[in-house]
Amino acid sequence: MESPREEEEDEETEWRSREPPTAFSRRVAPSCQRVIVHLDMDCFYAQVEMIRNPELKDKPLGVQQKYLMVTCNYVARELGVNKCMSIREAKEKCPQLVLVSGEDLTHYREMSYRVTDLLEEFCPLVERLGFDENFIDITELVEKRLRDPQCHRATEVSGNVYNDQVVDPSDRTHQRLIVGSHVAADIRAAVYTRLGMTGCAGIASNKLLSKLVSGTFKPNQQTVLLPESSGRLISSLNHVHKIPGIGYKTTQRLEALGLSSVNALQTCAIGILEKELGAAVAHRIQMLSRGEDDSAVTPSGPPQSLSEEDSFKKCSTVSDVRTRLEDLLRLLLNRLSSDGRSAHTLRLTIRQFTPTNKYFSRESRQCPIPGSVAQIMSSGSGAVVPVLMEQLMKLLEKMIDVRVPFHLTLLNVCFSNLKACKTSTSSSRRSIGFYLTQKKLLSGDECGAGQAMGSSRKTNSSLLEPPSPSVCPVGTVLLPENIDMDVFSQLPEDIKKEILQSPHTTGNNKNIQTKPSASATGGIQNFFTRGKMGPQVSPTRGEGRPQDTDQSPLKKYLRKDQASASPASQPSCPQDTEPNTGSEMDCTEPGDSGPVSSLPRSIDVNVFSQLPSELQKELMSEWKNQKLTPKIQTKKVQEKGKTSKGQRPGPASHPNNLLKYFKPS
Repeated sequence: MESPREEEEDEETEWRSREPPTAFSRRVAPSCQRVIVHLDMDCFYAQVEMIRNPELKDKPLGVQQKYLMVTCNYVARELGVNKCMSIREAKEKCPQLVLVSGEDLTHYREMSYRVTDLLEEFCPLVERLGFDENFIDITELVEKRLRDPQCHRATEVSGNVYNDQVVDPSDRTHQRLIVGSHVAADIRAAVYTRLGMTGCAGIASNKLLSKLVSGTFKPNQQTVLLPESSGRLISSLNHVHKIPGIGYKTTQRLEALGLSSVNALQTCAIGILEKELGAAVAHRIQMLSRGEDDSAVTPSGPPQSLSEEDSFKKCSTVSDVRTRLEDLLRLLLNRLSSDGRSAHTLRLTIRQFTPTNKYFSRESRQCPIPGSVAQIMSSGSGAVVPVLMEQLMKLLEKMIDVRVPFHLTLLNVCFSNLKACKTSTSSSRRSIGFYLTQKKLLSGDECGAGQAMGSSRKTNSSLLEPPSPSVCPVGTVLLPENIDMDVFSQLPEDIKKEILQSPHTTGNNKNIQTKPSASATGGIQNFFTRGKMGPQVSPTRGEGRPQDTDQSPLKKYLRKDQASASPASQPSCPQDTEPNTGSEMDCTEPGDSGPVSSLPRSIDVNVFSQLPSELQKELMSEWKNQKLTPKIQTKKVQEKGKTSKGQRPGPASHPNNLLKYFKPS
């Protein structure tokens, strides 16, 4: 597991090298007008354990990872125990210390995201910084309170003021920070009331200063930094590595230049820094050394990568490496399955033992994950483990020679380049993809879990195992395997009942009939069957469809059927001379008027009216474009589409769009 010191180093490096803010996050007020809150949870891991087991609340508690105590509660700290102590030393200081294993980060990760989700209820601009820290840009919320005439305007700060500076309520900047302190107090109160967590907050005009000032008074307190005291706060730092955003490697290079104090970095000629670090980094870190930080609070969103790691005193055999990597890989695959996205890059990080550089001698290699493997990974299936293990061992051999003795103290496996699965974009009924996406079949033992979750994100283990030849259960009734459960679950109850009572469905339970009959291929099944149904052909050329005597609610979902789907059949309108061209737009029902008259004759108005307005607009636009397409051009396209034998290509050559639900295939 990663020690707190290592975790902090990684966070600061990421903060400094973060990509430029998105368009949304760039719209920020000038730095002097901003109000930024940095919320840092108190002894986070220990708090989570005390919430899980309230009996530990008043006892000295330490959270242990391997031989190191990564954190402890304040009861233990009062008895002389500090975080990052060795277990042996902590026990010597406090024999009654209760130790809890913190190897499994699941509970900490869950609580971390619950805190972030709660903060986003106050303000959308929330940026995560590790498990236990968040930046919140409350500028707009503060301005809103200042503009509200009914809102009582406070004149005193809630909490502490850094350096005991006197607050001037008539100063506009001071006024914003005063209101910001009350907003921060409300946020902390909500976190405690709803989650049982306490934390410290810093309120300042930028991210850097709010982070530095948040830890001034601990635990469970907050501190406001007024602009006049920012210089004093920066000067109180005794080394450049105390500046957030300046990591370990940059500190080493600055020390090589003789720049170890904050004042030395502030007064150093910019040309010297540019020559050593490059222009962008040089200007950035010198601004930070002066307390200037114009970076925006960028909403973090889902994590950009998922990783699992393990640290140990020694790992020096290939078999030991394999065992540890496989354990990490299986944990990571489970997390990826829960995340719902697919990973496209695999990265391995190792740390080799060096007596002088204990924590920061890491080395990484990465490789792309083949698309076919990435699809299977998102299902959480263990079948991909051998494939990924082979890739990991190849990456390891690029960093060390396994034929000679080696000494590793850390292994980290990471999935990055995470992308949404294709099916996830079509899960919303407001998306046209909901009606068009052909869902993958579930294997037999996935049906129950997939339906119980009620999620459109289906697992892909059917890529590894053949799909179940039978059916998936819904309650006590079996549905054919070609039924898409996502669409079926959205239907009205009376329609569901009728479908379940139809002959081709009840036949599944009686082993009489497993496929829908020819008469059942039309209507609403076009909306939820996975397989593509064949065209509905009338028994006699030129005749319309048989009269439907069933007056059930299903009828309103049925489309108007054409006389025949075969090329030799008569056109549905007398004036039509070519099938499937824009001339179909001229076919109107007698008595039609208004928007209804612009629908093609083959479209059932009842079905069309049931669609979302976005889909109606899209269909009308497509039909209009068809009408405007010259027939000469259409003929050329049709000639091009013919095969060598003069036959038209099969259904696979037609685009996948909503029109197939209204027109004959």
